[in-house]
Amino acid sequence: MQKIQKEVKDFMTERDWLNQPPVDVAKSIIIEAAELLENFQWSNFFLEEVEKDPELKEEIVKELADVFIYSIEMSILLDVDIEKIVHDKLVAAAKKYPVGVVNGKLGSKKYKAIKKKYRAEQALK
Repeated sequence: MQKIQKEVKDFMTERDWLNQPPVDVAKSIIIEAAELLENFQWSNFFLEEVEKDPELKEEIVKELADVFIYSIEMSILLDVDIEKIVHDKLVAAAKKYPVGVVNGKLGSKKYKAIKKKYRAEQALK
C-alpha cells in the first residue's frame, strides 16, 4: 500500500469509516468535484490567471485535495492499487489517443471523432 493510501486508511480506521457504502463515497467525489468546478463558474481562467491569483489557486487546491481524498477512500474500500489502475488507464488512453493523431486542443473535432469511433468499436465487442 502506498504511503498516501495508508495515511487515508488510518484516518478512516480512526473514524470507523472502513465500512461505508461505496455509493456514498462516489457521491462525495462528485460533490467535491462540483465544488472544484464552482471556482471556475462564470469564468474561463487560463492557467496563467490561476497562477497569478493565490487565493483562487488555494481554493482550487483545497477542493482538488477533497476529490483526491475521496478517490483514495474509494480505492481503499475496493482494495485496488492506485498506481496499477492509473497505469492501466494511461496505457488504454495511449492506444485510444495516439501521439501524432491527437495533439493540442482536446475540444477539437478530431478528438471528438476519435472518441466517437472508439466508443462504437467498444460497443461491438
